[in-house]
Amino acid sequence: MDFQELETIWQKIFEMEWESVCHKSKAIAAVIVDETGNIISVGRNKIGETEIPNPRVSHAEVEAVRNLDVTKYPNVKLYTLYAALEPCPMCLGTLVMGGIRKVIIGAHDDHGGAVELLSKSNFLASKHVDVVWMPSLYGDVQRGLQTIKEILYNQDNEKLESMLADFSVYNSRGVNAAKKLFEDGWFENKTPDQYSIECIFNELSRSIMTQ
Repeated sequence: MDFQELETIWQKIFEMEWESVCHKSKAIAAVIVDETGNIISVGRNKIGETEIPNPRVSHAEVEAVRNLDVTKYPNVKLYTLYAALEPCPMCLGTLVMGGIRKVIIGAHDDHGGAVELLSKSNFLASKHVDVVWMPSLYGDVQRGLQTIKEILYNQDNEKLESMLADFSVYNSRGVNAAKKLFEDGWFENKTPDQYSIECIFNELSRSIMTQ
């Protein structure tokens, strides 16, 4: 699949993920669409950006829900949140408390994903949140982008290997595709912001599909 074949929603998500990588934040993004599919709010991970007083909680889904102008868009329970990665407990709680009742997710998260809580908590179960998973390619690309970020900026080799192993539980093809970019020298003399997301997405996608 080429970048131009993606629906606009996922183009926006991957664009924001790459923006996060360029800012040394995690490659995670989310958008909220209204009942007709129009994007009405966006958010991306900003935990690597020091201008925020406490960037540790600047997760994509939290940002998207916080940025939703409910005075303009009051029918929250009719809206859908698209998440590149399975929401963590904080993000899951935020979107539920924010009124979102449908979530479409790109990648499973074996480490921090909290979707299972929707059935284990009586309170969360009472909200009847509908969860849809995208095909594996979306998760592979998302994890590929995350792998690029970690290899570029994670100085703790033990933690890096642990994270890549976690990414590989569901999306080893994406991790392998990202590693190949480094093996081929893509980042030897260039920084991430010198590449477009379309270029990176297409290269990852081609590599993933050949595995």
